[in-house]
Amino acid sequence: MVLFYLSVLIFIYGVYLYLKSKHNFWKQKGVKGPEPLPIVGNFGKVLIMQESIRTLCQNAYEQYPNEKIVGLYRGYTPTLLLRDPELIKQVLIKDFDLFQDRGMSTSRSKLGKNLFEADGETWRVLRHKLTPVFTSKKLKDMIPLVEHCIDNYIHYVDTLIEKNIHHEIRSLKSKYTLQVIGSCAFGLQLNTFSDKEDEFSIMAKRIFNPKPFSKALMMADMIIPGIRKLFNTATDVQDFFLNLISNVIKQREHEPMKRKDFMDLLIQLREQGKVSRKSEDGILEIELDDGLIAAQALIFYAAGFETSSASMSFMVYELSLHQDIQDKIYEEIIGITAKYNGKITYESIKEMIYLDMVFDETLRKHAVAGLLIRKSLADYTMPDVNVYIPKGMPIFIPVSGLQLDKKYYHNPKEFNPENFSAEKKAARPPCTYLPFGEGPRNCIGMRFAKVQSLMGMAAFLRKFRVEPSAKTKAELNYKTTALTLESKDGIWVKISRR
Repeated sequence: MVLFYLSVLIFIYGVYLYLKSKHNFWKQKGVKGPEPLPIVGNFGKVLIMQESIRTLCQNAYEQYPNEKIVGLYRGYTPTLLLRDPELIKQVLIKDFDLFQDRGMSTSRSKLGKNLFEADGETWRVLRHKLTPVFTSKKLKDMIPLVEHCIDNYIHYVDTLIEKNIHHEIRSLKSKYTLQVIGSCAFGLQLNTFSDKEDEFSIMAKRIFNPKPFSKALMMADMIIPGIRKLFNTATDVQDFFLNLISNVIKQREHEPMKRKDFMDLLIQLREQGKVSRKSEDGILEIELDDGLIAAQALIFYAAGFETSSASMSFMVYELSLHQDIQDKIYEEIIGITAKYNGKITYESIKEMIYLDMVFDETLRKHAVAGLLIRKSLADYTMPDVNVYIPKGMPIFIPVSGLQLDKKYYHNPKEFNPENFSAEKKAARPPCTYLPFGEGPRNCIGMRFAKVQSLMGMAAFLRKFRVEPSAKTKAELNYKTTALTLESKDGIWVKISRR
């Protein structure tokens, strides 16, 4: 019996040593990083949904201020976190071909082949075909649709003021961005400016606040990469977008382009039938069917709605606390629109330099998407630090860490639009401001997101003033497990007419 127990203990100890050795990768290379735990590595809190990946990476960034790289473990998978702007530039721009993939594991949903999640040649084909959809000319063609949404939005805010209530800004801005996306992406006149939630609003919440099982799968995928591919959890989201696109296509089939919106342009692309491209594995053929179109519509809807509404909300919050900045924006808006017959146009927005600086500062301090992920497509030696990483290694770039680093932004927790003066931007290293990513895989809809946000904010601030209300927090308390940056208590201000 004693021999049996001894054998068991030796076996357990042997397993312990084996598992511990699996966490020696970074120590052997002299790369510092937080101590991993058995099985979960550094992702224990992420797995039990007490922490988001962005929070984990920001904490790791701040924990090692003198390191250019930090070693992490997703379970037993070594993962590299980059802190140095030059190394980040190397990955995102100079050696992009070796790091073009995000390496994200998706579910079995038919909507998985979207521009955000796709990798390899599929991503290259989609990016090539969709880039013309987001040219300045196409964007200008959509401006009348945006202007109509702004008129509805301003009228709605005007009616709210009569009720003399506290205003939760995130939900208010969501109504505006959702109507813009509904109009510019799908050609739908959504009644978002009401107290009743429509299908589009509900679906937005489903995408960014998935059901517990879906969220658990996303977390588990951090430890067991690929497990999400075994399930199709977002069937309601999938069915909603497939039905939506099918109905829109039927309505517009065989008709000339009329609205010049996103769907007109995607239908034009769909008429090509399929796209072929040579790759190392032969000829890649992508069927341009309703499913692929729905996948692109989903990502345009999700990214355009959530990130823009969040950014505008945080901007309103900061302006309520900084009346001097708000007044300076107002004076700029009044001065410039006077040259355009009092109108807020695509051209007038381009001249509002200070408004743009305030928007950029908002995205710096409140990084809505605080993390970039890439995957090494080949064995690679990281320059400068001379560290070898094998093919397939995940690379994390902590956007929020960089943008709150005092090395690049003096007093980074202070809201200071002068961080984006021409002089300050020129003096700062590249890749220390990454709200839309950088390099060939940056956000394809960046210009659209900025234009709809800036036009909406200019119209709002020209007519209304925002001030702190009794429910305004001196500091926001972020949700640590949200997919994007979100305040736990909402964002409350008082709105009054000028």
